[in-house]
Amino acid sequence: MVNHVNKRTNLSIVGTAGLAFCGILLETSLNVTFPEMTGYFHTGLSTVQWLTTGYLLVVALTVLGAAWLQHSFSTRSLTAVSVGIFLVSDVMCILAGNFQVLLVGRLLQGVSTGIILPLVFSLIMRKIPLSIQGRYVGSAGMAVALAPSLGPTFGGAVVQMTSWRFIFLIILPIELAFGILALAMADREETRVQPFAGGQFALLAVFLVGLTLALSTLDRPGPLTWGSLAVGLAGLAGGIHLLTHQHERLIQTDVFSNRAFTLCLVLYFLIQFIQIGLTFVLPNMAQSVLGKPSTVAGLILLPGSLLSALCQPITGSYLDGHGLSGRLLGIGSVAFLLSATGFLVLRARLSVLLMVVLYACYMVGVACVFNNLLTVGLQHLPEARMQDGNALFNTLQQYSGAASTGVLAAIISGLPRMGHVGGSTSSAFQFGASWAFVFIFVVVLVMVVVAWSLNRSLAGEEEEPRLN
Repeated sequence: MVNHVNKRTNLSIVGTAGLAFCGILLETSLNVTFPEMTGYFHTGLSTVQWLTTGYLLVVALTVLGAAWLQHSFSTRSLTAVSVGIFLVSDVMCILAGNFQVLLVGRLLQGVSTGIILPLVFSLIMRKIPLSIQGRYVGSAGMAVALAPSLGPTFGGAVVQMTSWRFIFLIILPIELAFGILALAMADREETRVQPFAGGQFALLAVFLVGLTLALSTLDRPGPLTWGSLAVGLAGLAGGIHLLTHQHERLIQTDVFSNRAFTLCLVLYFLIQFIQIGLTFVLPNMAQSVLGKPSTVAGLILLPGSLLSALCQPITGSYLDGHGLSGRLLGIGSVAFLLSATGFLVLRARLSVLLMVVLYACYMVGVACVFNNLLTVGLQHLPEARMQDGNALFNTLQQYSGAASTGVLAAIISGLPRMGHVGGSTSSAFQFGASWAFVFIFVVVLVMVVVAWSLNRSLAGEEEEPRLN
C-alpha cells in the first residue's frame, strides 16, 4: 500500500488544524477572564459563563449539521465561510462595548469552530491511507489538544499584562494566517447541495438547548430546570421519530448498528466529559480551597495536557501497527482508574502537586485512547457513512463540555446548600468537590466497563475494517 501523501494535502490539514486550534484556544483562554469580566460588565458569574456554555452549545449545534455541510459544499467553500465568520466575530469581540455584543461575537465564533473542526478529521479520513491514519489523527489531535493546555496560561498572562480584549486581538492574525494556508491548499471539489432535514435539526437543537438550560440551573432546581428538561426530552423524542421515519436524514442512524463504532463513540464522550469536568473542578478548588492565585490554578493543568498532546502522535503511530485493543486500551483504562481512585481517596488532602500528578495520570489515558477512538470508530464505517460518524463524534465531544460543567457545578454548588453546610465558602466548596470526585469515580468505572467491552469486540473481530 502506498503511504505517500502529497505536500498540498499535508498543508491543507495543517491549515484546518490551525484554525481549529485558534477556536479552542479562545474558548479555554476566556475561562480565566471571568472575574475581570463580571466587574467590567457589572454582571454575575452565572451570566458571564454563557460566553463558554453558549459557545460550546453553538459549536455542538453546528457540528450536528456537519454531515450535510460536507456533502453539500466543498472544503474550500466551508473553510472560507468559517474564516470569514471568525474574523468578523473576532472584531466584534475586540470592540464590544457591552456584554450582549460580546456574547453574540462568541456565538458566531461557535459557528466558525463548528464548521472547521469536523473538517480536520474528515480530510484525514478521506485523503490519508488507512495504514497511516492513526499518526495523522494523533498529530492533528496534538494540535487541537495543545489549545486547552495553553489556553488558561495564555489567557491569564494576557489579562495580567493588559486586558481581555487583547486575547481576541492576538488571535486575529494567527487565524488569518492559517485561513490563507487552508484556502490556498484546499482541493477543488464538485459538490451538489443536498436537501436539508430542517425539522430534525430544529428538534434536536431544542433537545440540546433544553438540556443545557436544565443542567445550568441544576444547582437551584425549579420550574425552569424541569420545564427545560421536559421540552428538551420532547425535542429528542420528536427528532428521533423524524430520523427514523423520513427519507432525508440529518444523521444516518444505521451507523449505530456497528457495535465497535457505537462503543468507541460512547467511550469518547465519557472520556471528554471527565476531562472537561476536571479542568473545571481543579483550578476552582485550587483558588477556593487552597487559596492559590489564578496563574497557579491555570498551570495545574499544563503538565498533563502537554504530556498528552506530545504523546498523541506516538500512540497514533502505535495504533497503525498494532490496533487499539490490547495495550492502548489496557494502559488507558488503568490510567483513568488510578487517577479517579487517587482523587477519590485523597480528596480531603489534595495539594497543588497531587492535582498536577493525578491530572497528568488521567491525561496519559487520554493520549492512549481518546483520538484513537475516533480513528477506529470511523474506520469501522463504510465510506458513505464516514461524514455522519465524524459529525456524531465531534458533536458529542463539544457537547460533553457543556454537560460536564453543568453537572459538576450543580454538585459543587447545590449539595452544600442541600446539606446545609455552614462555615466559610472554602469549606462549602470542599464539601461539594468531595462529592464531585465520588461522581467522577463512578463515571470512570463505567468508562472501564465500556473499554473492556470494546476490547473484546475488537479482539474478536473476524473481518478487517473498511479499507481505502
